[in-house]
Amino acid sequence: MHGESGWWESFFRGPWEALQLGGYPEERTRSEAAFALSALPIQPGSRILDVPCGEGRHSIEFARQGHRPTGLDFNPAAIAIARERANAKAVQAEFVVADMRELDAAAEYDAAVCFFGSFGYFSDDDNLRFASNVARALRPGASFLIDSHVAESLLPSFRERDWFWVRQPSPLRVLEERRFDMHTGRIEVTWTFIRDASVVSSTSSIRLYTYRELCELLRKAGFSRFQAYETGKLEPFRVGSSRLTIVAQR
Repeated sequence: MHGESGWWESFFRGPWEALQLGGYPEERTRSEAAFALSALPIQPGSRILDVPCGEGRHSIEFARQGHRPTGLDFNPAAIAIARERANAKAVQAEFVVADMRELDAAAEYDAAVCFFGSFGYFSDDDNLRFASNVARALRPGASFLIDSHVAESLLPSFRERDWFWVRQPSPLRVLEERRFDMHTGRIEVTWTFIRDASVVSSTSSIRLYTYRELCELLRKAGFSRFQAYETGKLEPFRVGSSRLTIVAQR
């Protein structure tokens, strides 16, 4: 596997789609959105680009907090759910079906958010292309927030095998078999989904940058003045932190 294999097209329309579209606890979404908003230097009523947005949970919460979000995702099923949930909560949020590498906007947004480990899906060239398009979509001085693992957060506690239960709507066991490819700098994962007698497998491949590599990519894309936090906390990122949130200024 590698970043040009298109693994995400089948992964997010396969077994993971049901988990994603089933929703996440409201408390978790509110906590994540509150952290993102506290880390971003934005004003009330800001235009926020949420990319990729999945089923729109962060965009909907941004709208509930008085901002004007636009969520973008390649999966029409996810966007349909996002629109339904925004309507049900009576909030104003725009949702667009598109490949995030094809983002086509110029100086429209006050901030952009790429949350929940969604950076690094593609080849290095396409990851740079995505970041460059985000930079172009932002107004001068606006910020891009990325929540992700980097080598300094993941490798100190790297586990080759892991598993967890999803108990709603019915018990599902999810197994992960992970491999770090030192030649490509990618985390290759085989996911196995087990429910009763049904066993389905899927794969993912995500580029694991070092903090320095990620900063260099973002500089090439047009960003500067980086702030690095441990995700979920406004505390400085360190080796061994659980995850990285980097805020880069356009």
